Amino acid sequence: MCGIAGVVSFSQRLSVSRQQLEAMSQRIAHRGPDDQGIYLDEAQGVGLVFRRLAILDLERRANQPMVSPDGRWRVVFNGEIYNYRSLRDQLDRELGGYAWQTSGDAEVLLMAWAQWGHLCLDRLNGMYAFVIWDQQEKTVFAARDRMGQKPLYFAAAGAARAGDGPIEAFAFASELPALMVLDWIDTTVQPSSLADYLLFGYIPSPRTIYIGVSKLQPGQWLKVTERGVVSQGYFDAGGYLDSGIPLEHDGLTAPQQTRRLLEQAVGRQMVSDVPIACFLSGGIDSSVVAACMRRHTHDVQSFSIGFDDRRYDETPFALRVARHLGLRHRTLHVTPAVADDLVKLAQVYGEPFADSSALPTHYLAREVGKYVKVALSGDGGDELFGGYERYRAMQLSQQLNQWPLIGALARSSWWQKLPGAHPKSRLARLKRFQKSLALRLEARYPSYMHLFEPQQLLGLFREEFVLRTDPQLIGDKWYKAYLDHRDPVQAALAIDRVTYLPEDVLTKVDRASMLHGLEVRSPLMDHEVVQFASNLTSDQLIGGGPKRMLREAFADDLPREVFRRRKMGFALPIGQWFRTSLRQLLHDALFARDSFASAHFNHNYIEQMVQQHQCGQADHSHRLYALLMLEMWWHGRGD
Repeated sequence: MCGIAGVVSFSQRLSVSRQQLEAMSQRIAHRGPDDQGIYLDEAQGVGLVFRRLAILDLERRANQPMVSPDGRWRVVFNGEIYNYRSLRDQLDRELGGYAWQTSGDAEVLLMAWAQWGHLCLDRLNGMYAFVIWDQQEKTVFAARDRMGQKPLYFAAAGAARAGDGPIEAFAFASELPALMVLDWIDTTVQPSSLADYLLFGYIPSPRTIYIGVSKLQPGQWLKVTERGVVSQGYFDAGGYLDSGIPLEHDGLTAPQQTRRLLEQAVGRQMVSDVPIACFLSGGIDSSVVAACMRRHTHDVQSFSIGFDDRRYDETPFALRVARHLGLRHRTLHVTPAVADDLVKLAQVYGEPFADSSALPTHYLAREVGKYVKVALSGDGGDELFGGYERYRAMQLSQQLNQWPLIGALARSSWWQKLPGAHPKSRLARLKRFQKSLALRLEARYPSYMHLFEPQQLLGLFREEFVLRTDPQLIGDKWYKAYLDHRDPVQAALAIDRVTYLPEDVLTKVDRASMLHGLEVRSPLMDHEVVQFASNLTSDQLIGGGPKRMLREAFADDLPREVFRRRKMGFALPIGQWFRTSLRQLLHDALFARDSFASAHFNHNYIEQMVQQHQCGQADHSHRLYALLMLEMWWHGRGD
């Protein structure tokens, strides 16, 4: 796990300098605290940056940028190739006696590219973002893993920014702040990106908050020459994924197939030359990963994090699972310093990011990083195996609409007259569900995901700004497409696999963990597991309750309460803090003369929101957090 960056200049006007590369390196130093490597060829206008977190082959011989034996290709690579040993064996057979210089995965990746070109991507099992410079052809090749676990941002100067002509320079980095050292990048805020951020809490690929910077989308590669930039997908997490793995085969039921695939994925991801542990909340996903680790070794180290507020403390559940499995468990206690930590998070994400669970993820990574360099997590279990209530809501809404009288009663407006409640209460969830029944099917699921409703944005934005925005309602468009040959539950899972999962969950985990030099691996993101799960029926996913396949596959391995207790979520009492300890911070940030809100939003609309929240008339926790993080990003973007 590392950080990468670089510049390729096709024009003397935008030549790359060592000073620029050093500055880029410093911006991503937290991703690779063990070592750094910089390659600069001024004659060819090429500069590559690498920050190393040493996990495989700890010797300096494995440092990057790494060059092929003939000097043609140089690679910088962030991530892990879990099947690198089997790929090395394949390459040995095809290359006939190649003299390996390292025992890690970076050299295997480089030689796989040299042997198979972009088709090597179909053979990789891992999480990765890598860039290869071809000195002979004067081209750049970049690729990102199938599920988007590892990030890659890029920018181009010249006509190719619009995708239709030659370019003068191309730059890339693992994190946005590293690109901000280049003065030729257009850092104008993109209005449609801002609208999407306020709708969903993140900015969907390929866009970023800046007009001049893009994200490489999950499962895509791109090729850059002086003539321009072309990209192509090689994996669609939301498509019809033919895994070649029948749901039931060779006498194995679907739950048994689920178990086999997860045990294999965990086993692959335990490859490491440093100690490896796991996160353990005591919920289904992390407990399943821990149980699979226990099948591969008797010594499993696990960590959980606890807070003073018992409503948000899962450590008792984690401890019971750890004792049941016989893990070497450690409970870490944290007292949040939220004001300072919000600034750190805003800087590392590099653009507005509104998932408040980034805070506890940050604390967990910070504390676990004091003990180990690698941890396995259960991220992705909800999105693959049907863990969220919104999936069951989609199923229920379809059923209600099949009964006209019951559906009409459910859609009746009297539900909304019931007294207000905390947003996570059953009554509040029921009211949101009832309100969604009046929407078209393709708009219903996105409505569950909104922070601000589209109509609320019209009240929030100043009129002149509204005219410049064109919110790309990704949910409406994609959900409608995914309904083809799928039922509403399967379509909801498909859209989450290509939007919420990579753009929110995996982004959150990568930045929060790498801020502390901790590599987090997610076995549930193994593409074989993803392909298998994408073919499950709604009954197999949520029949009798959420995550049916995981419940049946691991019923004999874990305490019953793991599958029975209500989903708690990884959160902190942000809404309460906005009424108490963070009240002044929120007010100062939103109503300062130089605030982003003052320049772009209606003052009275925000003031009303703040007052409603602080007097308990409404709960705007998530919306206010989104606005606060927007301000934190705005004021820290030049740091």
